[in-house]
Amino acid sequence: MRRLLKVGIIDINTNHPHYSSLEKTLSVLENAKKFDLDVIIGPEWGLMNNQLEGEKPYSYSELDQLLGKLRALTISTKTLVLPGSAVIYTKKMKMYNFLPVLYNGKVIFSTIKVNDGGTSFFNNGQYELIGRDYSVNKKFMWNNLDIGVEICADSGSLYREGKRNLDLQILVSSGIRITNLAVKKEGYLICSDGCPNGRKTYILKTNQDYDKDSNTDLADFRSLFKTKKVDYAANDLKNKMPFEFILNSRHKNLNIYRIETNL
Repeated sequence: MRRLLKVGIIDINTNHPHYSSLEKTLSVLENAKKFDLDVIIGPEWGLMNNQLEGEKPYSYSELDQLLGKLRALTISTKTLVLPGSAVIYTKKMKMYNFLPVLYNGKVIFSTIKVNDGGTSFFNNGQYELIGRDYSVNKKFMWNNLDIGVEICADSGSLYREGKRNLDLQILVSSGIRITNLAVKKEGYLICSDGCPNGRKTYILKTNQDYDKDSNTDLADFRSLFKTKKVDYAANDLKNKMPFEFILNSRHKNLNIYRIETNL
């Protein structure tokens, strides 16, 4: 039996914006409640103010305050929330890029970014960036769905780690919009990117011609991700593509998609 999921992708700028990405994210999460979404996803650094000149990582007490706000926004809802990432530092002055996953007021999963890819922008020289030397879990189960998460410069890591049968592959980023597909046939890649211009949010679905073991690298289809609308005839790609893009409806700072998965 098939089930319909409504997926919202937060459409904001997290790359030198003229506003606080955090405040914008919290506002979008509040306003999104009226759409009765099953899943909502924000971009990398969506939980930072993104005033990059002098902005510091969050301390653990500041993180606790932030998570408190997110718990309050998600309690008594049936929406899986990946609100974007935040940069955190520990008492031992270690720094890392952290992404929480919340459901019904609780953090049910979290992961960190392994590679730098810009996290060091938030370093004022005091902190040691960690992640590369860690074994990081990027996969969790929710509602009988096998879900994998990559943060920006970690794109392609799920495939390299042998995770190739995901229901949902989620790329949360600020500048990287392509990866190696790690989903099953009729699985979905969901991208929330905070860098302006081009196809910064999208969902694609693999089709019956897709081979999960063939290492489908979206870099081979790079032109499709540079603009919001694609002229397939000009690109001569449509018949060669092992996937298709899902149409969306646009709302203020939020794009909504409908996808089908198996029960």
